[in-house]
Amino acid sequence: MMQAHGGAARSKLVDLLAIPEPSAIHPTAVRRQHLRLDDSTRWDHIELDTPDGDTIPCILITPHKRSDVDVIAVHQHAGAFTLGKSEPAGLAGDPNLAYGLALAHAGARVVLPDLVGFEERQRHWSDDPGADERLDALFRVTDGSSLQAKHTRDIAVVTSWMGESDSPATQLSIVGHSLGGQVALFSLALDPRISRGVVSCGLGTLASFEAARIRHNPAWFVPRLRSAGDVALVAAAVERPVFVAAGRVDRLFPMDGVREVLAAFRPELLTAQVFDGGHSLPPQVLDAAVQHLVTTSPTPSQ
Repeated sequence: MMQAHGGAARSKLVDLLAIPEPSAIHPTAVRRQHLRLDDSTRWDHIELDTPDGDTIPCILITPHKRSDVDVIAVHQHAGAFTLGKSEPAGLAGDPNLAYGLALAHAGARVVLPDLVGFEERQRHWSDDPGADERLDALFRVTDGSSLQAKHTRDIAVVTSWMGESDSPATQLSIVGHSLGGQVALFSLALDPRISRGVVSCGLGTLASFEAARIRHNPAWFVPRLRSAGDVALVAAAVERPVFVAAGRVDRLFPMDGVREVLAAFRPELLTAQVFDGGHSLPPQVLDAAVQHLVTTSPTPSQ
């Protein structure tokens, strides 16, 4: 199958996810509570009500010495449903994944949302949060949608709020690890308001997942995505600079699938770092990712 690129690939994705244009998705209400000040940052708790009747809790970290860069930092999955935004904020979980805090220390204003099902957004339908997530995904499929579409709509709400908030930066970027990288990839492909992105251990092909019988998070399974071009279609829709990190022995993302997706990005926009390791974010990779995101060079026009 010949792969669509640029706007054609993006149009296919919008159709597959069955979502409105991301720039049309805005919060219906906003609540803000100051949390604390420290020597270098201010912390606030933000609640964004969504058009579909949901609420997205976020942490907002604003450096006292702020650059002209805003970043959306999306958390991983790891089956740790009690964790969400707090891990990339450096408040809990793996300190090596505190990329939101690292970006704030580098001068970026950083917003860290909980994805649906995590931390403040746990479903509590049963005593098995993984089963709850799968059931949620199946209900969305029966409604002609997907869990990935929900994540994309929610990030669009966060993106809109960042652009409408006090003193928005001229550059808005996105970063995530694992599930967060997956969500960042789709949002970077679909929302032209996002200037650049980082995908850490968060891309591969559905074909490679099936061949290796990998039990991935259910948001990956967007109806008709594989027949439309697989995850390479998402990469082909990206028209902004993107930094991708992948571990050579990542059990969740076989390298044949990773390479196939990497080949679908526009070469002039892609910075790829394949490291000796597994599903992780090594310090040297985090440093490179932060530098990629705080760079304020012009991005290509669409």
